[in-house]
Amino acid sequence: MALFLSAARNAWHYKYWQRQTAGYLRTYEKNNKLPNNEMVGYVINDKHPKSVRVACDRYMWVMRYKKAFRYTKKIWAHDEQSECRLGDVVRVQPLGYRVGPWKTYVLCRVLHREPRDDAVALRGSDERNLLLARRVETEQEERLPDPHPPRIDAIGGSAPPAVEAMTPPSA
Repeated sequence: MALFLSAARNAWHYKYWQRQTAGYLRTYEKNNKLPNNEMVGYVINDKHPKSVRVACDRYMWVMRYKKAFRYTKKIWAHDEQSECRLGDVVRVQPLGYRVGPWKTYVLCRVLHREPRDDAVALRGSDERNLLLARRVETEQEERLPDPHPPRIDAIGGSAPPAVEAMTPPSA
């Protein structure tokens, strides 16, 4: 339980995911042929709005060494709804053209969401974080009552402070 709440959980690295799921991905790729040059990978960077960096693994059997080797291709993919977070397993397909200088892939769907400690997992992009922070501030301001509400007189103006409180009690 301590690992899920520790700093090691926050410092997620894609090599960890590669080691944990290497056998599963190899059998998945062997049994399920993806159409249209689609690739399965995991999000390694979500710091840009509407963009994610995806590491896609291919496993090739090399006859010379009689061993399967992993080849990782890191690509930029377009994420229109900004739904991906760090560590999510996604399926991407090529666009056929470029969006900007680097993005040539588009997100098809999220296959698996990485479990997170907090309920609202913030995306890495600064714009989204700022918007969420502003929304939380406005909600807190709406919830908290004003400690010194203005007193309104019957005429519509502010009432002067009470005179009874200023005069000392008579004996």
